[in-house]
Amino acid sequence: QFDEEAAKRHVEPHELCETLTGELRSYVYTLSTMYNRNPFHNFHHATHVTMSVVKLMSRIVHPEQLKKEGLMDALHHHHGAHAYTYGISEDPLTQFAVLLSALIHDVDHYGVPNAQLVKEKATIASIYKGRSVAELNSLDLAWNLLMQDRYRDLRNVIYTTESEFNR
Repeated sequence: QFDEEAAKRHVEPHELCETLTGELRSYVYTLSTMYNRNPFHNFHHATHVTMSVVKLMSRIVHPEQLKKEGLMDALHHHHGAHAYTYGISEDPLTQFAVLLSALIHDVDHYGVPNAQLVKEKATIASIYKGRSVAELNSLDLAWNLLMQDRYRDLRNVIYTTESEFNR
């Protein structure tokens, strides 16, 4: 759901301090080590997916840009354009979540389909009750890593309120 208050707090991109840059690099590096060496669901693939998402997100047109270019009539009005983009162009937390999802989507993937893990009664399949096994495992591992104390400063810039954390 679009958070209008978060959009109002939008700030222009800026340089990260050395501490944040270090935490972000450490987080991405540690994630990379959590990827298994298999033919497809590996870190190389994750970087390709992440770069593709960056490219796709750069193609999302902000309603103000449409206004500047005189194209608002093409999408009827400002709210129509905003609904068309689901508010992504105005919500940095959503943008970050989409990019993070791309980066972490195959962390610790075994290289076999979920159905195979369930069929073989793999421990991981029982943990997630046979549903979205690899995906939930990736999310849990990446989230647990982010929640470690060493990434406190990074978390503090990702979300600044309890409401943002819960989103």
